[in-house]
Amino acid sequence: MTHIRIIVIALVLVTLNACVIVKKFETETREPLVKLSPKPIIAMQDDFIRSSEGDMIAAIPVGWFFVDLEGKASVGTIAIATTKDYNLTAVFKKLPTSIELEKNFKEDKEYGIAKYSYTIKANKTGGNCQLTSKYGMIEAGNLKYGTYRYSNTGGALTARTAVFKTDIDNYYEFTLIPTDIKGMSFPTEVDQENIFKSIIATMKY
Repeated sequence: MTHIRIIVIALVLVTLNACVIVKKFETETREPLVKLSPKPIIAMQDDFIRSSEGDMIAAIPVGWFFVDLEGKASVGTIAIATTKDYNLTAVFKKLPTSIELEKNFKEDKEYGIAKYSYTIKANKTGGNCQLTSKYGMIEAGNLKYGTYRYSNTGGALTARTAVFKTDIDNYYEFTLIPTDIKGMSFPTEVDQENIFKSIIATMKY
């Protein structure tokens, strides 16, 4: 079990960090606004993860579990959760505050955070990363999330990211990543989208 946990963390780090831009959408084009019901699409656990400062909480689907990080995750990682088959992984991170990030938010709100988040991934070379969507916006009640999708497998597998800013000016990122640990089949794109939206529906900040 320990070696599988280490592989999960390693794959997540590669997917999050090993990216260079190979495709760029027009910066002014955006996905249609998505408004979520406050009720998750799938069954979720009752227990919540919480940021160290208590300004963000989220739940994970029933049947998922949290990976014991033991200091091996990248800086800012709050939690990593995965399925029993290790074929889909959720990563919750705090983004480091910077002048550029503050500027992006001031100019373009949640869209600006999303662009910054992807740029950080794209600037960490060593892989082949492709932005596979326009930047989008999800509204869940009065909460807003900037979103985008990307791939470092030539489009074969797509990761989904949502970003937001809390009331105490912290920035967070949630990414849902297909992970191939046991050679199991991946959830369908529809199922992945439902999981992504369901986790967002449980978030509070």
